[in-house]
Amino acid sequence: MSVYVGIDVHRKRSQVAVVTGDGKVQVNRNVVNGAEPVLKLIGGLPAGTPVAFEAAYGWGWLVELLEDYGSCPHLVHPLRCKAIASARLKNDKGRRGDLGAAAAGGPAAGGVDRPATGAPAAGAAAPSG
Repeated sequence: MSVYVGIDVHRKRSQVAVVTGDGKVQVNRNVVNGAEPVLKLIGGLPAGTPVAFEAAYGWGWLVELLEDYGSCPHLVHPLRCKAIASARLKNDKGRRGDLGAAAAGGPAAGGVDRPATGAPAAGAAAPSG
């Protein structure tokens, strides 16, 4: 069974959800930012597991951690990601599930993936419109 991870990254803590392909939430936690707390939740997942999170301030440490661990990180622009922008529930609990769904489909509609050079994709932080 494949799983997907959605993370709502904040300055000190992040909300993490592990969701199955059929939408069932396996993990749903708020953790302190850092390698050890995040890997406690997702460290047992297979290499290549898609992980989506908002392309907001302070995501660099998470991308490095996920790439080093073998996960497949996807930066999602919150203003252009249809799943997040159209969500009725605009809080962390609702958002992390939407991010998991975005990871399930690969680069989400309006999402941006981090280029191989390590820099954010052009327009990653610029609002659309």
